[in-house]
Amino acid sequence: IDHILLEAQHRWLRPAEICEILRNYQKFHISSEPPTGPPSGSLFLFDRKVLRYFRKDGHNWRKKKDGKTVKEAHEKLKVGSIDVLHCYYAHGEENENFQRRSYWMLE
Repeated sequence: IDHILLEAQHRWLRPAEICEILRNYQKFHISSEPPTGPPSGSLFLFDRKVLRYFRKDGHNWRKKKDGKTVKEAHEKLKVGSIDVLHCYYAHGEENENFQRRSYWMLE
Protein backbone atom coordinates (compact mmCIF):
# COMPACT_ATOMS: atom_id res chain seq x y z
CA ILE A 1 0.00 0.00 0.00
CA ASP A 2 2.92 2.37 0.64
CA HIS A 3 3.96 1.82 -2.98
CA ILE A 4 0.48 2.88 -4.13
CA LEU A 5 0.73 6.10 -2.11
CA LEU A 6 4.06 6.94 -3.75
CA GLU A 7 2.60 6.26 -7.19
CA ALA A 8 -0.36 8.55 -6.41
CA GLN A 9 2.02 11.52 -6.27
CA HIS A 10 2.91 11.11 -9.95
CA ARG A 11 -0.08 9.53 -11.73
CA TRP A 12 -3.77 8.77 -11.40
CA LEU A 13 -4.37 5.56 -9.52
CA ARG A 14 -6.13 2.67 -11.21
CA PRO A 15 -9.56 1.59 -9.89
CA ALA A 16 -8.10 -1.60 -8.35
CA GLU A 17 -5.51 0.49 -6.45
CA ILE A 18 -8.16 2.90 -5.18
CA CYS A 19 -10.29 -0.04 -4.01
CA GLU A 20 -7.27 -1.43 -2.16
CA ILE A 21 -6.89 1.85 -0.26
CA LEU A 22 -10.60 2.21 0.51
CA ARG A 23 -10.95 -1.40 1.64
CA ASN A 24 -7.97 -0.91 3.99
CA TYR A 25 -8.86 2.58 5.19
CA GLN A 26 -8.01 1.62 8.80
CA LYS A 27 -4.31 1.69 7.86
CA PHE A 28 -4.52 5.37 6.91
CA HIS A 29 -5.03 8.70 8.60
CA ILE A 30 -8.63 9.87 8.18
CA SER A 31 -8.55 13.66 7.78
CA SER A 32 -10.84 15.55 10.15
CA GLU A 33 -10.70 18.79 8.13
CA PRO A 34 -10.32 19.55 4.43
CA PRO A 35 -6.79 20.61 3.49
CA THR A 36 -6.16 24.20 2.40
CA GLY A 37 -4.80 24.43 -1.13
CA PRO A 38 -3.36 20.92 -1.36
CA PRO A 39 -0.68 20.47 -4.04
CA SER A 40 -1.02 18.22 -7.06
CA GLY A 41 -0.56 14.54 -6.20
CA SER A 42 -2.07 14.84 -2.71
CA LEU A 43 -4.22 12.02 -1.38
CA PHE A 44 -6.63 12.34 1.55
CA LEU A 45 -9.17 10.03 3.13
CA PHE A 46 -12.36 11.48 4.61
CA ASP A 47 -15.42 10.02 6.27
CA ARG A 48 -18.15 11.73 4.25
CA LYS A 49 -20.66 11.19 7.06
CA VAL A 50 -18.43 13.08 9.53
CA LEU A 51 -16.87 15.74 7.28
CA ARG A 52 -19.65 16.94 5.02
CA TYR A 53 -17.71 19.79 3.38
CA PHE A 54 -14.57 17.85 2.46
CA ARG A 55 -14.54 19.57 -0.97
CA LYS A 56 -13.87 23.03 0.51
CA ASP A 57 -10.13 22.91 -0.09
CA GLY A 58 -9.36 26.52 -1.02
CA HIS A 59 -8.87 25.90 -4.76
CA ASN A 60 -11.01 27.58 -7.43
CA TRP A 61 -12.87 24.93 -9.40
CA ARG A 62 -14.73 25.47 -12.67
CA LYS A 63 -18.35 26.41 -12.00
CA LYS A 64 -21.63 25.45 -13.64
CA LYS A 65 -23.49 28.05 -15.70
CA ASP A 66 -25.16 29.36 -12.53
CA GLY A 67 -21.70 30.63 -11.48
CA LYS A 68 -22.04 29.21 -7.95
CA THR A 69 -21.99 25.43 -8.04
CA VAL A 70 -18.78 23.53 -8.84
CA LYS A 71 -19.09 21.62 -12.11
CA GLU A 72 -18.37 17.98 -11.33
CA ALA A 73 -18.46 15.02 -13.70
CA HIS A 74 -19.68 11.71 -12.32
CA GLU A 75 -18.55 8.26 -13.42
CA LYS A 76 -18.70 4.69 -12.21
CA LEU A 77 -15.42 2.79 -12.46
CA LYS A 78 -14.96 -0.93 -12.91
CA VAL A 79 -12.49 -3.46 -11.61
CA GLY A 80 -12.64 -6.30 -14.07
CA SER A 81 -16.20 -6.16 -15.37
CA ILE A 82 -17.84 -5.06 -12.10
CA ASP A 83 -18.76 -1.47 -11.18
CA VAL A 84 -17.06 -0.83 -7.84
CA LEU A 85 -16.37 2.91 -7.48
CA HIS A 86 -18.04 6.29 -7.80
CA CYS A 87 -15.69 8.96 -9.16
CA TYR A 88 -16.53 12.67 -9.08
CA TYR A 89 -14.03 15.03 -10.64
CA ALA A 90 -13.69 18.77 -11.07
CA HIS A 91 -11.29 20.87 -13.16
CA GLY A 92 -9.38 23.89 -11.91
CA GLU A 93 -10.64 27.35 -12.87
CA GLU A 94 -7.17 28.72 -13.70
CA ASN A 95 -5.52 25.48 -14.87
CA GLU A 96 -7.61 23.06 -16.93
CA ASN A 97 -5.11 20.26 -16.22
CA PHE A 98 -5.48 20.56 -12.44
CA GLN A 99 -8.14 18.12 -11.24
CA ARG A 100 -9.71 16.96 -8.02
CA ARG A 101 -11.05 13.44 -7.98
CA SER A 102 -13.25 12.06 -5.22
CA TYR A 103 -13.88 8.33 -4.96
CA TRP A 104 -16.06 6.10 -2.85
CA MET A 105 -17.14 2.50 -2.97
CA LEU A 106 -20.44 1.53 -4.53
CA GLU A 107 -22.58 -0.18 -1.92
